[in-house]
Order: sequence, then structure tokens, then C-alpha cells
Amino acid sequence: MRFRFINKGNDLALARSNCVGVVAPRRREVSREGRGPATIFAGGFYVPSESFGGRSPEAKAAQAMKTLFTMCAVKIVLAQLEGSSAGRGASAFGSFNPEQCEMLYSHLDEHPLKDGDEWLRLLMKKDKLLALRLAEVRESYVQEGFEWDSMRRASIKEIEQGNISILREGAEAMLGRAEGSTK
Repeated sequence: MRFRFINKGNDLALARSNCVGVVAPRRREVSREGRGPATIFAGGFYVPSESFGGRSPEAKAAQAMKTLFTMCAVKIVLAQLEGSSAGRGASAFGSFNPEQCEMLYSHLDEHPLKDGDEWLRLLMKKDKLLALRLAEVRESYVQEGFEWDSMRRASIKEIEQGNISILREGAEAMLGRAEGSTK
């Protein structure tokens, strides 16, 4: 499959040369054109909307990140409940609460954290104050603690390194087979 750049106004879009009408604007738009599921165009890439249940890849990632942030909140609160100061001096020792710590560990054992919201809803039925504390820590962490720029750089670096490794392995396998067939 060949790709070509098409100048559409001030935007350059990447289009498949054998696919008519897949030139996308740089802004996100959803197009239904009266038939089938929505088509999502993002940054010059065509993403079939049915790929993620009608949601954008960013919305799908946000859903996964919500569960990650819930786990981060659990780890933060557990450290506080266990009395770990984690660089805050003696202030965290005032949060020491072995009963709530045990409650949190048992809830994690009973309900693995697969969906952050659902996990918090289940905890809310057992201990409303602990669930509220986790919800507040989760929100504070996402707004103030998480390093978004660092995540973007790390994601790009991981993808680049993964691609290089995969391509290298593929090339070595092809060369190995080619050398073996000439002997």
C-alpha cells in the first residue's frame, strides 16, 4: 500500500493512494455520511470508529488511564495509611490507620482493579470515607501530580525502541534465512 501527501488548504494530509476520500483534516471530526458507524479522522489518520466501540483512541486511552490513576491513588493512600512518610517528614504518620489499610488490601484481594470507577463503587459500599479519600487523591494526582509531558516522551521513546527492535529481528531473520538458502 502506498501513501501520498495531499495539500488541502493549509493542512497536509496523508492519504492512501488506493483509497478514495480518506484525506483527513488535522482537526478531529466525526463523519457518518448517512451510513455505517462513524468515521474518525485525527491528525491525518483514518481510525475506524468500530475499532474502540465507537470511541476515539484518545477516549479509550483515557479510560485506561483512569484505572491507572485509581491504582496510583490506592498506592498513595496505602503509603499514608501504613505511615510511610515518603519525603514528607513526619506529617504522613498522622494518617497511620491499620484498620483502613487492611480494608484496602482485602478489597484489592476480593476485587482486582480492572475498572477504576467500578472498583471505587464497590469500595463505596464498604467504606464511604475511604472511597471518597481515594477519589479525591485520584483527581488531585491527575491534575497536579502526573507528569503528562514525561508520559508523552516516554511513550514515543518506547514505540521507537520497540519498532527498531522488531525491525532488527525481522531483518536478522530474513538475512539468516537468505544466508542459509545460499549454502
